[in-house]
Amino acid sequence: MVSPLKGFTSVHDSTLNNDIQDGLLEYFDWALLEKGNYFNVELGETSPNGEDASKLRLSSDDNYTVGQVWEGFRKNWVWQSGVSYSPAPIVGTDNTNPGVSGVYVDDTFHPITSAGTYAHHVDYFNGRVIFDSAIPTGSKVQVEYSYKWINVVYANNVPWLREIQYNTLQPTSAFSETGKGEWDLPSESRLQLPAIAIEVVPGRSFKGYQLGGGQWVYTDVIFHCIAEDEVTRNKLVDIISLQNDKNVQLFNSNAINTASKFPLDYRGVPVSGALRYPDLVGQYNGGLLRLTKGNTQEMVFLGGDLYGGVVRFTTEGIKTNI
Repeated sequence: MVSPLKGFTSVHDSTLNNDIQDGLLEYFDWALLEKGNYFNVELGETSPNGEDASKLRLSSDDNYTVGQVWEGFRKNWVWQSGVSYSPAPIVGTDNTNPGVSGVYVDDTFHPITSAGTYAHHVDYFNGRVIFDSAIPTGSKVQVEYSYKWINVVYANNVPWLREIQYNTLQPTSAFSETGKGEWDLPSESRLQLPAIAIEVVPGRSFKGYQLGGGQWVYTDVIFHCIAEDEVTRNKLVDIISLQNDKNVQLFNSNAINTASKFPLDYRGVPVSGALRYPDLVGQYNGGLLRLTKGNTQEMVFLGGDLYGGVVRFTTEGIKTNI
């Protein structure tokens, strides 16, 4: 009899490296919200330079008809409710439709449940409203929402694959100009700062866990801290490095997939009753991961208005099926 491979059930399953990266990203994304990592934008709120921060711009996304997609000046909107920080993010209390409650078109409110001309959904990752059908391009479209300040992303979203977008902490006159400038890049191709990018890197070792099976698995992870100024870069490095010897709960991605319980659908829209990070680890627990041997490896000026820092940890976890 041929001895089977161990440590996974199917080549189609999520495996350890991805479980670590996914778990750390979702943990830090939620934990930062609990520390106030968001700004609320109320209807008609004026930015320091006099622009309406709630007003969306017409997007030139080639995947849609002109007039369908309207985007905010910041991506990565908050959909999660139950954040304990005060004031809370602007999200609805309707768990069947979590997040933004609706959109204003020419000063008339249309709830997220609207049908007909103004039926729409919200793409939270990219910070935009997408109407089922195009509306007039001269419309005034506004939304009350909250956006995340520090963006926690996968390392494949950092500069060599994405276009760094500077000066995005408030809308500018260039934001409203369609068809030119960096705002006209597809939203999924822009990385807005500050950002923390998580990368699983080469560096893995093992140690026996107990008689009868199982092993301690040690995997190295790097947090790339990127900002437009030195003070913010230093803050990111401190936030991450101070988590040395922190225990982080992972979730079981395979169990979540089997149960079809991923929080967001393919459009970036929260599903009815979307599970937040605490719900995922509570209902589909994937075990503990410990951050150890934390050290700051680099604090560098990358040129222009770009500052970087690198924090490295060795993660420690138990795999009982190897």
